[in-house]
Amino acid sequence: MSEESRSYAARHPLSALQAELSRPRMRARFDAALRSWSQHDPALAEIADHAGLVEVLSSRDYPRQDEVLFTLLRRAATLGDEGIVASKIVVNAMIPAVPGIVGRVIRASRAALATGGPRRGVTGAGVSAAEENADVQAMVVGHLWEQVRCYPLRRPHHVAINLVRETQRAALRELGVNEGQPAAEVVSIDDDAFHAEVTQRPAEPDASVEVLELLAWAVEQKRLDEQAAAILIARYFGHDIGRDGVATDRQIAALLGVSQPTATRRRQRALAQLVEAAWEFPGLGHWREG
Repeated sequence: MSEESRSYAARHPLSALQAELSRPRMRARFDAALRSWSQHDPALAEIADHAGLVEVLSSRDYPRQDEVLFTLLRRAATLGDEGIVASKIVVNAMIPAVPGIVGRVIRASRAALATGGPRRGVTGAGVSAAEENADVQAMVVGHLWEQVRCYPLRRPHHVAINLVRETQRAALRELGVNEGQPAAEVVSIDDDAFHAEVTQRPAEPDASVEVLELLAWAVEQKRLDEQAAAILIARYFGHDIGRDGVATDRQIAALLGVSQPTATRRRQRALAQLVEAAWEFPGLGHWREG
């Protein structure tokens, strides 16, 4: 790896991982492995290449997704090249969930600091701005790899949810936020929350670091009214989370004490305010460069 490549990977660990796992040579290895395994594993019988795997994981047949992911995780638990390749296939499938985990971990760490919790992080002062984009991403990816390699094979159901939950817990522990702290409550996950997070990217931005930065800037600059800010915070970073990784209009309606159609209209207005503010956001150019 060149010095330039190492520098890019350090600044953008998730993008660098996606690029690595998308290389034609890597995809060819995925195809060859899946083609071989499909001849031996009934769960993979109809998956002869990476495209077939993507098709299954893009469906809403969640029991089928569990069956396929669990079969891959059994192979990921083995030693040697086969285990490495299987692990990379699963990590690649889980990449869409990483930004949401990063955003929730940052939010919980900030909440812990605000309530006098432990001050952890690379600097020992909690999650700093410099850590958000690179260090926390790298930390989450590292914990995801560990969870894939060491997945408890006694848990064949809710596989994607379990991987997300345990990766998030491990990252929070590293930052000194344990489940007994009130700060951990802001990122609690119910059993059905993340079936779709692995395979579906919402049309709107997800609860990523970028959205967190934009929303914080828009509130600080008073580019959002109080109602819009409350709705967007509840949608992307609130306790209630729907299948797409964000709060549904029904959940927002219950929180605000209004009807669902009213909540939908208010959310749409809030998003329009945020989109308009985004054009003046100082970080816009950085996102385009990334």
